Amino acid sequence: MDFYELATACADAIKEHRNEEYAIVSHMDADGISSCAILSTALDRMGVEHTYQCIKLNEIASVSPAENMLFADLGSGQQDLIRETFPSSRITIIDHHQFETSLFEHHFNPFCTGHDGGKEISGSGMAYFLSRALDPRNTDLSALAIVGAVGDMQSLWGRLEGLNRVIVEDGRRAGVLSADPDLLLYGRFTRPIFKSLQYFSDPPIPGISGSESNAIALLSQLGITLRGDDWRTPSDLTLAEKQVLGTEIIQRILHELPPEFVALAPSLVFGEAYTLVCEDRYSPLRDASEFSTCLNASGRHGCPEVGVEVAKGNRGVYYDKLMQLLARHRRRLARGIELVHARGIERLDHVQYFDGTGISDTLVGTIAGLLLGTPGCDPYTPLIGFTPSDDRTVKVSVRCSKLLVRRNLNMGCIVRVVSRKYGGTGGGHAFACGAFVPLEHITPFLADVSSEIGKARA
Repeated sequence: MDFYELATACADAIKEHRNEEYAIVSHMDADGISSCAILSTALDRMGVEHTYQCIKLNEIASVSPAENMLFADLGSGQQDLIRETFPSSRITIIDHHQFETSLFEHHFNPFCTGHDGGKEISGSGMAYFLSRALDPRNTDLSALAIVGAVGDMQSLWGRLEGLNRVIVEDGRRAGVLSADPDLLLYGRFTRPIFKSLQYFSDPPIPGISGSESNAIALLSQLGITLRGDDWRTPSDLTLAEKQVLGTEIIQRILHELPPEFVALAPSLVFGEAYTLVCEDRYSPLRDASEFSTCLNASGRHGCPEVGVEVAKGNRGVYYDKLMQLLARHRRRLARGIELVHARGIERLDHVQYFDGTGISDTLVGTIAGLLLGTPGCDPYTPLIGFTPSDDRTVKVSVRCSKLLVRRNLNMGCIVRVVSRKYGGTGGGHAFACGAFVPLEHITPFLADVSSEIGKARA
């Protein structure tokens, strides 16, 4: 059975029981929230009664059973638990994560058909293909799938690939998405140009990253006007201005870029930008990357349903609440960064780390990513942040430059192996991952991670 046949088989099973009730259970990050919104919208359009819930991975056992259950952006790696917890439910898993054995008849996962779920498609992409199999008119949901893919870091080298390309083309044809060459600056529609430049950090721009005044000075030096009626955003730059600024960024990062990465410099600065063309011009929902940040903010602050409703197109009070959550998210990130700066970043031979006690376990990873490449933090050494998850467990989050993937450094594998040694669990992407480790083992855990990185580099 090929990929599309598998999508059709899973869709047909849902159609067969369309007069029954369904429960969608999805992950609470941007990809999971996008997945949930796509599936919920598709079921709404079919007239299928359903509930939805976005959860953390360790909350599966607490979910109430339903006659029909759709697990989205999770489940492939938790099949034993799902089978044990919901023995009387009709289960469909829609996921993109790796697994060892398939235990369910309706298991829609790219690895089942030879596709790489780590690079080619996200959980929301899988939800999209299922929704398209339910009704070909659901191609307008493709834009949400791209939000999820970008939020899941699948545009790592500036462009989505594999099955994600099919979704991009569907979005273009449906008139809901554009994909165009652009500078890889975050905040294309919402940030002043100098702010986007100031926070460009992977890799850092020598003398510019982390400094608002230096970013403003550089733009002035290049003859780029900062204001019109208001602060100009990266989306307001002309093509000529983008070329001038991009060339300058490349020239500057080349000065400190390790030799083996020099050829990659252009792809670190220029790439493909994904725009939700139906959103307002300067809305944070217009750019796929910013939209994913909004969804992450709702999940990380305990209100994923707000993100789901906004993603489904229900604005008004939901949009206002989402903007409040986004503002709270940014304030807490700023306070977390100040806390880390006050405590300092410690170093072992092959890793740097900080004690994030006082920072929420849902934010410590984001803060680690924001700190990487800032002054006082080595951009080419993995950074670990840890904070108590409960009285006995520490949440560990790891971030490293995407460039280190080219050195065959897979932090997800290292963290998974080392956390198991201490009775914990872990895993994730090569450059962004996490673990839960018993509190009393955090010191040897850090030492072992450093040792394993050293072995990988040898």
